[in-house]
Amino acid sequence: MSSSKAGRSIVQNIVVNTTGPRKRRSRLGNVPSLKEFVHKTTVLRQYRDFLKAVRLIPDDVDRKPVHMEVRDTFRKLSYETDELSVEMAIKDGERRLKQVQSMVGHRAATKDADSWLNIDDQEDPRGRVGVEWPWQKK
Repeated sequence: MSSSKAGRSIVQNIVVNTTGPRKRRSRLGNVPSLKEFVHKTTVLRQYRDFLKAVRLIPDDVDRKPVHMEVRDTFRKLSYETDELSVEMAIKDGERRLKQVQSMVGHRAATKDADSWLNIDDQEDPRGRVGVEWPWQKK
């Protein structure tokens, strides 16, 4: 009888403990949402592209002020929290990046010339290798 009484009190403790609100503990800590992750990667890609374009400026006297402006602008806007302002800053950054790239003669990555996908074959416009299946050979 004492064992059934002890068993009942354990069950009651479990029921009582599970009915209240639970605090969720994350093993990973403060993990950003997918939207925050995508936003962060977009901004970092844009910043790196700016730095690559600025690196192409031949004169050191002209390069340093542009580099400082890029860095200061990104730092200033890093504290922006309004969603609309952030989206506008990203769009403005894309526009300015295109301007800087066009001024310094930056070319976007081109297709690999050695790729089999770029083969210009009159007989096979899709660039496929082979004509027939191996088991269909006569």
